[in-house]
Amino acid sequence: MQERSQDPKTTSTPVEPTYYVAIGASAGGLEALQEFFEHMPTKSGLAFIIIQHLSPDFKSMMDELLGRCTKMPVLHATDSLLVEPNTLYLIPPRKSMMIAEGKLLLVDQMPNSGLNFPIDIFFRALAEDQHHRSVGIVLSGTGSDGSRGLQAIKEVGGLVMIQEPTSAKFDGMPYSAVKTGLADVIADAPDLPSKLVQFITHPMISNQDASLIRQVEEYEVSFQEIFKLLKERSDIDFAQYKATTVARRIERRIGVHGLNNLKEYYALLLKNSQEIQTLAKDMLIGVTRFFRDDYAFHELESKVIPAILKQAKHGEPIRVWVAGCSTGEEAYSLGILFDEAMNKIGQSFQIKIFATDVDPDAIAEASSGQFNLNVRDDISEKRVNEYFTVAEDHMAINQQIRQMVVFATHNLISDPPFSNTHLTVCRNVLIYFQSETQKRVLSMLHFSLRKEGYLFLGSSESIGAIQQYFETVHERSRIFKKSMATRLMLPAVHQPGSSHDRANQAPDVEELLRRYQEKQKPVVSSPMIECLMQDYIPACMILNHDLEVVYALGDVTPYTRKYKTGAFSSNINQIIIEELTTAVSTSIHRAISGKTNIIYEDIHIRKIDGDTLKFDLRVRYYESKPAGHFQLAIIFIDKNNQTDTGSTEALSYDANSEKKQRIDDLESELKRNQEYLQVTIEELETTNEELQSSNEELLAANEELQSTNEELQSVNEELYTVNSEYQEKIEEITNINSDLDNVIKSTDIGILFLDEAMLIRNYTPAATRVINLMKTDIGRPFHHINHKLPSNTLLQDIADVMETGTPIEQEMTTEKNEDLLIKISPYIKESKNRKGCVISITDITEIHRIHRKLKKTYAQLNQVILSATQPIASTIKVMIVDDTSTDGLTIIKTLLTQQGPLREIYSIHHQQDPIRGLMDLKREHYDICLIDYALKETNAIELIQSLNDLNKMPPFILFFNGNNPEVAKAAQALNIFDTLDKNELSGQLLERTIRFAIRHRQVASTLSDQL
Repeated sequence: MQERSQDPKTTSTPVEPTYYVAIGASAGGLEALQEFFEHMPTKSGLAFIIIQHLSPDFKSMMDELLGRCTKMPVLHATDSLLVEPNTLYLIPPRKSMMIAEGKLLLVDQMPNSGLNFPIDIFFRALAEDQHHRSVGIVLSGTGSDGSRGLQAIKEVGGLVMIQEPTSAKFDGMPYSAVKTGLADVIADAPDLPSKLVQFITHPMISNQDASLIRQVEEYEVSFQEIFKLLKERSDIDFAQYKATTVARRIERRIGVHGLNNLKEYYALLLKNSQEIQTLAKDMLIGVTRFFRDDYAFHELESKVIPAILKQAKHGEPIRVWVAGCSTGEEAYSLGILFDEAMNKIGQSFQIKIFATDVDPDAIAEASSGQFNLNVRDDISEKRVNEYFTVAEDHMAINQQIRQMVVFATHNLISDPPFSNTHLTVCRNVLIYFQSETQKRVLSMLHFSLRKEGYLFLGSSESIGAIQQYFETVHERSRIFKKSMATRLMLPAVHQPGSSHDRANQAPDVEELLRRYQEKQKPVVSSPMIECLMQDYIPACMILNHDLEVVYALGDVTPYTRKYKTGAFSSNINQIIIEELTTAVSTSIHRAISGKTNIIYEDIHIRKIDGDTLKFDLRVRYYESKPAGHFQLAIIFIDKNNQTDTGSTEALSYDANSEKKQRIDDLESELKRNQEYLQVTIEELETTNEELQSSNEELLAANEELQSTNEELQSVNEELYTVNSEYQEKIEEITNINSDLDNVIKSTDIGILFLDEAMLIRNYTPAATRVINLMKTDIGRPFHHINHKLPSNTLLQDIADVMETGTPIEQEMTTEKNEDLLIKISPYIKESKNRKGCVISITDITEIHRIHRKLKKTYAQLNQVILSATQPIASTIKVMIVDDTSTDGLTIIKTLLTQQGPLREIYSIHHQQDPIRGLMDLKREHYDICLIDYALKETNAIELIQSLNDLNKMPPFILFFNGNNPEVAKAAQALNIFDTLDKNELSGQLLERTIRFAIRHRQVASTLSDQL
């Protein structure tokens, strides 16, 4: 692990990373991380923070293992550590990590708090701190940790990357992340770095090119075409969204695909329908969680909901509308708060929460009522136990709360609002709309509320221009109360009078009925037939199997109600006037039960103008296909325009008797149903008791299994991570052992390893020359083995070394006159504990032989040196090579005229021809050769270089005139013994130089013979 410190004297402004890359990994993540960083450039300008599920008691080797895959520093995070670019940071065990102002913050994990989700925690903190400069990457692992944190990163415009689940060793975390639909990139781990670098270096993303927002006018046509494609696919008009929001989302998709401009991206959308779906999903970022913004939900819990329950009338349903509910967490949160409030006051109300969203996928997920286990971080343990059922891999909302909430697809921009609500919630939706669209939606929200209803908005939203129609309840929580019931004018989304507006206007009731009747128009509908039917057929209504009016003939106005605003129903009981309800219901019941025609005569009803309407009522039964289906015709025959009613027997209509008969029929039917229900209830009660008992046993067993499973799951992830690191370590140790085996086999030194009980652990092949060892002797006591070491105290020496830790070294000579160096050293482990000893046996026979020879040579050399100042006994033969007679005679004269007690006897041969002089040196023995540097045709250096073997020549002494360093350097390279200046030549100097040259040659020859 590397450590980084800063000298306060040299501290400069730190360089911030361009992006902060948070990588979440668990089981199987080590291999994915290694593949990722092997392909990641070292100087990318990014900072990498790795969050893993770690065992609290295991010392991780992740820094060492990742350090082999990258040259970037790998650091263990410490509290308040400033994040720097081109650096890897690892989360320590037993810690949860967050980030604020670019510094890592560490907090202790709560013990015994169940499952921890450190990846979600850091992803959320990173999104809040770095916004669009945050990158979330999910790699191999089990569970769902990281999925909810990715939502926070996506919300602030960050990049989301996920390892392809099929390439992960454990696909739990990648698969859960992919299911969120938030992924910008899904690829194998080795491919993620190139796509990340491609994104951050894209001109639009890195601000090297003009942003897409400033190119809106240039690419206006492409923008409009993209909006059309999105509307065709999602039925959402994204032209009403803020241009900055839309452009930012498109910019990111362009950066992900590495395209150059909007036109290229539009061409991609035309080819790739999946990209259209991805872009639409990217626009609809569903970011929510349970009890989001705790302080705001606390205001709802303590003030708003109690006030709503206090004002509600007994039997009156409480209506709540949650617009833009996403995956339903806020809607269920409100259901929990209402249930807690009702339990607190001991009263029960009917709660209807209408939760709507424009995204059908989000609605489908919300309707399931199932959530990942990591939502537990947002909910108190008490609420989890009371309102959720916790399974192995998910949590499910209890049926009690689920029945409160009705989910539906709804578009705030184009669809009409819900009405008469006590509370309307619309959080973090308005911020994505343009100003005019915001005003329209706010007006709809105002309309949806009843007088003194409450409006709950997101933390970044306000009611703006309609402030005067609301009373502020809590400004920070964005909770408002409707103070005026005035209906606001809704701003038009499109230009007035456009076909789009007319198409979206709600038709009135008459228009609905007209359209409905046109759909049911018969094939034969000529004007003549319709006139004849009007003149000769009495007022008549035709009913289908569900007693719905499908067609009307004649003037049925006196017998039907006037249509009111609201939902339209074609059921006969909703259409017929109240005075005829009993007569029509009874006749229909008789006709259906008897499968016959019914006629009631002399029915009298009073009109509004005071006149009495007299008519006969006829119900004609007609059985149709498929079997069991039928149609009815209800005919009203006016007494003043009576037609033939056929051969059916007429019944006199007595209102009292008919009512009594109808009541008797209903009571009889009710009694049968009650008896049937009683039997059914008794059977269900018995079954329910059995199921209840079984369910309780299963719940108890399930809780125990769930607890055990969570513990095993956590342990399994930790064990897998530890195992991966141990595998790496084992491979490293295997390589080290192989190296040691090769060293042991190739060394010439005998080495014997003994443990603390003097048992043989290992040995080198060279040790077998002295100790009789075989492979089967490993594990045997050392004193059982024969050896050739001439020592009676060897075992005692080994025991002393083991006890004191002090090495013992001694030399021994075997019977074969082999000299051995025996060294006994303690075997010391990392803990400084002595665990045996190491005996090394080195053959020093050759070393002793060389030592003796050197000693003898030293004596001879010393004798030679002592005699160096003494005259040489024999005559010294001297060869003088000089092509001028004057210099040669001068040298001869100098030698011969030398006086003193140490005067030598010289035999001098002067050769003026240099070539012949060198030939004489090869043919005859000379003790010394004096040669002049300056020759006529050449020089002495070149002449001596031409000789093949200088070792067979006598030593040379070179003469030259004046100080010439270059000549002296060249002479030294040729091993010429000395160089003399003719101008400084004297008899003593010349004789001393000759004597030392001859002695030097003698010493060199003596050393050569000895070695």
